[in-house]
Amino acid sequence: MWMRNGIQLKQTNHFRMSAKGKVHSLTVSNLSIEDTGTFMFCVERQKTSARLVVKEPPVTIVRKLQDQRVSDGAVISIECELSRHNNGTEIKPSKDLRIYAMGRKRFLQILKCNVVDSGIYTCDAGDTTTSCNVEVYERELLITQGLNDLDIQEDQNAVFICELTVEDIPGEWYKNGERIQPTSTVKIRQEGTKHFLLMCNVRPEDSGEIKFIARRVESVAYLDVEELPVNIVKPLEDKTALEMSRVILDCTVSNPRCSIRWYKGCTVILPSERFEICSEGGYRKLIIQQVALDDAGTYSVQVGEYSCSAKLTVEAQPLSVVRELVDVEVTAPDEARFECEVSAPVVRTTEWSLNGERLKSSSCIRVEKMGAVHRLILKQTSTDMSGAIEFTCGKAKSRAQLQVLSK
Repeated sequence: MWMRNGIQLKQTNHFRMSAKGKVHSLTVSNLSIEDTGTFMFCVERQKTSARLVVKEPPVTIVRKLQDQRVSDGAVISIECELSRHNNGTEIKPSKDLRIYAMGRKRFLQILKCNVVDSGIYTCDAGDTTTSCNVEVYERELLITQGLNDLDIQEDQNAVFICELTVEDIPGEWYKNGERIQPTSTVKIRQEGTKHFLLMCNVRPEDSGEIKFIARRVESVAYLDVEELPVNIVKPLEDKTALEMSRVILDCTVSNPRCSIRWYKGCTVILPSERFEICSEGGYRKLIIQQVALDDAGTYSVQVGEYSCSAKLTVEAQPLSVVRELVDVEVTAPDEARFECEVSAPVVRTTEWSLNGERLKSSSCIRVEKMGAVHRLILKQTSTDMSGAIEFTCGKAKSRAQLQVLSK
C-alpha cells in the first residue's frame, strides 16, 4: 500500500503502482508543486518512507518583445511568451491601457497612443526580463477642407466646417482671438476628420474672424452678420372702444430687436399704471387700461425712419344715478355731507354746484370719488349757503336741498 502525506493512493494516470517479485514501484507522472510531500510504502507490519520535493524550473522567455514603430492614434500591442505560467502581480488596467495574460503569453495594449507613449517597455517575469523600444510618430496633419467666409442676415444660423487628413484630432475654435466655448446657442462637435461650429440666431455683434486650430495647422474665415432691415410689417389700425374698457393698439415690425416709440399726438407715451407697452418678438402693442373719454385721439409708432398712426375713438358709457342725493339740514357752522352713486365708475369730469354756482375744492370744500360713489363735504356752513345742491356727471344728474340753521 502506497500513501502520500498519510493518505492512501489509488491507481491513476498520475500515480502508477507496480510490483515485480519483491520490488514494488510507484511512478508519479507530470510532476507539479502539489506533488511535494512524504511518500510511504507499507506491507504487513513493515513500512518505509521518503520525501519528494518538487521544484519549479526557472522562468525563461520563449518569445521576446519586439521593437515597434507606430503612428499616433493607433493601437500599440506588445506581446511576449514565457516558458511557463507565472503568477506574478499584474498591473491593473486603466482607461487607455490594457495589461492581461492568456496562458503563458503576456500582453500590453495602449489604445489611441500618443507621441508621449514612446519609450522602452519591459516585461519582468521575475527570473528574467525582456524589453523593446516603441516609437510613436505624429501623422502628417493637413487641412483638406478649409473654412469659408459667411455673409448672412441676423437670426440665421452660421455653420463652419473644417476637415483634416487625420481622424480624432482635437481642435479649438476662436472668434476674434478669443476661444469659443459651447453654450445654448453655440455648438461644437467632431465627426471623424470633420470639425463643426454652429452659431444659432446670430446677431450683428457676432461678426468677426472665425479661426480653427488643430496642432500646428489652422484655417481662418470671416463672419459678416447683416442687421435685419427695420420697417413696419403690419401698421396700426383705427379702433373704437367703450369707456372704461381695455384697449390694445398693436403693430408688427420686421426686426424683433429694434426699439420703437409710442406717441399720442406729439407726446411720448411712457409705461404707467394705465399704459402698458409690450414686446413679443416683432409684435408690439400698447395696452390702455380703463380707457377714458380724454384718451381718444391719434396714436402713432416711430420705428427708425418709418411711422404709422391710428385713431382711437372712445364712446361714453350710458350713465345714470343709482343712488340719489338726499336733503341735508345742519346748524351753522357744522359740516354738511352729500353723497350719490352712479351706474359705473367711469373716469369722467364731474361738477358740484350750489344754487347754480359751481363749487371747487378748497380748504372749506372737499370733493371725493370712490369708484362709482361721489361725495361733497362742506366743512364750514353758514345760513347764506342754504339752497339747491346739484351733482352732474355727463347726462347723469341729482339734486338735493341744503338747509343751514342758525344757532
